[in-house]
Amino acid sequence: MAGKSKRAKLVLTSEEVEGLERLRRSQTASRREVQRAEIVWRYHAGETIAAIARQVSMTRTSVAKWVGKALRVGLTAGLQDTYHRPREPVITETAKAWVVHLACSKPQEYGYAAELWTRQSLAQHVRRHAIEVGYPALAQAAKATVQRILTQQALRPDKVTPAYPVVSGNHYMLWLALGRQFRKVSGVAYAVVVR
Repeated sequence: MAGKSKRAKLVLTSEEVEGLERLRRSQTASRREVQRAEIVWRYHAGETIAAIARQVSMTRTSVAKWVGKALRVGLTAGLQDTYHRPREPVITETAKAWVVHLACSKPQEYGYAAELWTRQSLAQHVRRHAIEVGYPALAQAAKATVQRILTQQALRPDKVTPAYPVVSGNHYMLWLALGRQFRKVSGVAYAVVVR
């Protein structure tokens, strides 16, 4: 013989019972609201958690969760989802701007032999120097994280290869094949070809 439930009885006013009755028979409310109303209504009527779970085709854990919530915070709040506040972004906009600044500069400026950044080398440089420049959130940044930051800015340093020096008037220009954009660079500049 099954043991008696140690949960308290759900005490509802006649208006709350009528509201539950309307909601559980509603054809315009969302399915989950109807299902939750059915659970609470059946519990109020005296059914066990296991019997309710069988009737509404849910697990006993889920049924017990909604019954417990209705007992704890009341009927109206017990039928609603809890508000899930989105997490604050860990990588700040200034940290992202630093990564973009690195991608737009040449690795030679930081003591590397390469002329252009690869995603891997840029990610390694970011991880190595993030803490010392004040962005500890980037100290564990993977290659994919750096790529996501660059993709948001439409920068692809790994797809650009130097072709030949270009002089336009008194300015050296680095042509980026992305949307025919270009940027002025001091020193020797290269036209680029996208692979």
